[in-house]
Amino acid sequence: MHWSTEIASKLAERGGRQVIETGTSISGIPHVGNASDVIRGDAVRKACINAGLDVELIWVADDSDPFRKVPEGMDSLKDYLGFPVKDIPDPHGCHKSFVDHFVEGFIGDLAEFGVEPKIYSGTDLYRDGSLNEGIETAFQDAGKIRDILNKFRREPLPDDWIPWTPICSSCGRISTTRVTGVDGMNVSYVCESTEISGGKATGCGHEGVSDALKGEGKLPWRVEWAARWDHFKVTCEPFGKEHATVGGSYDTSKIISAEIYGWEPPVPVIYEFFTLNKDKISSSKGNVITLADWLGIAEPEVLKYFMYKRLAKQRDINLKVLTNLVDEYDNAERSFFAGNGDEDAVDIYRLSQVGEPRPLSVPFTLCAVLSQIIPASDTRVMIERAGLAGYVGFDGERLVRRVRLAGNWVEKYGPEYLLFRLNSIDEAAKEYAQLDDPLKACLKHLAGELGKDVSPKDFHKLIYETARANDVEPPELFKAIYQSLIGKEKGPKAAMFLLSLGRDYLNSVFP
Repeated sequence: MHWSTEIASKLAERGGRQVIETGTSISGIPHVGNASDVIRGDAVRKACINAGLDVELIWVADDSDPFRKVPEGMDSLKDYLGFPVKDIPDPHGCHKSFVDHFVEGFIGDLAEFGVEPKIYSGTDLYRDGSLNEGIETAFQDAGKIRDILNKFRREPLPDDWIPWTPICSSCGRISTTRVTGVDGMNVSYVCESTEISGGKATGCGHEGVSDALKGEGKLPWRVEWAARWDHFKVTCEPFGKEHATVGGSYDTSKIISAEIYGWEPPVPVIYEFFTLNKDKISSSKGNVITLADWLGIAEPEVLKYFMYKRLAKQRDINLKVLTNLVDEYDNAERSFFAGNGDEDAVDIYRLSQVGEPRPLSVPFTLCAVLSQIIPASDTRVMIERAGLAGYVGFDGERLVRRVRLAGNWVEKYGPEYLLFRLNSIDEAAKEYAQLDDPLKACLKHLAGELGKDVSPKDFHKLIYETARANDVEPPELFKAIYQSLIGKEKGPKAAMFLLSLGRDYLNSVFP
């Protein structure tokens, strides 16, 4: 049983309307890692629908968080360290704010993945009064909340602690305020310089008062999380394992939710993070791939398939061998349409779809080859050449799309042997003319065998048989193939490559 189905079963036992909350910190460029909870949350939504449950998926932009570190390439924002991210200007100048710039793109890209949650802004929840009831409860029960938090802290919070971080009304920063007193829902503070992860946030020295019911600050994260669960009546939430450590965010927030807000904590969906090219995904270090980046090199269904596998296993997205991920997805697709094979893989494939499934299973590497030998506009030839390479019965639109994506991938990340420029007929003929007679005989024979309805597997065997029949070492024949056609000693798999080039071209260069 897939993990999403197991979660849906737990939610069915809980009963009532199901609300799956997801969220993303917008303190940097949103990337595929940030999309983990909302894409996985959508899997739970689908499983709930299949179970006949009333369900809604929501997404909250955590845009009231402080801007702690400047992302790579955005040095113009260094003076905004310590500000709520909602109040930072757009460094690109095309949107009202930093948040608007990145959220618009992120949400638009999610739609391409078939994921369309109801959207909320964390800042707006404070400013429009949506969280006021939860804020008042937190202030009234500040002592109880402090005691809950202190159970998990090495250094206890002081007796006069208040669950509120004011925004300085003078300089606009939130990281630099220190609470000095409270009167009802009004919190006094002083703005002082402080060190945060990205450097020094400079306080302005202002002493002021923050009205907690007018969005002039925010609750601490663990209190805010519980308050949001109560406000939205959240029943399920996916999140990364760092929130699920003993004494971590979920451990404390679920107690606050139950004991302070009287709301049963949501069923957690805890997942392992994945890495990018064997390193941590990080906006500040520039090691990111956004959803838009992914959509430029591979189908959205492939990333969803990757995310919908086992939650507890850490995986790496290695863009240099993206073909491995696509091949795994294609294997599941073949099983789906054949009605046999790995049932778990088929379930994940079905769950990953954006729209109705349409067959393809033309290898990503072949599509990368086709992108370099056929004009993007020549759909007919593209389909014909895929057929010559042994692939039929696929959806033509999907093939055209994958060829375009594979072409983008091979240019940016592909291995050297797979990136080439096909020689013109004259160039290839000149290379061919320089070969010795046995190699010429081999190439001419292979060109003559094209069009005889031979499979790539059989053609691969034929290359070896042809070499032996002409007393040529197979490595020398492979080298001659690549040198003649692309001017390199190595290239794509020879059988697939030759079949995809077509008989007319090869007969012209190997007369």
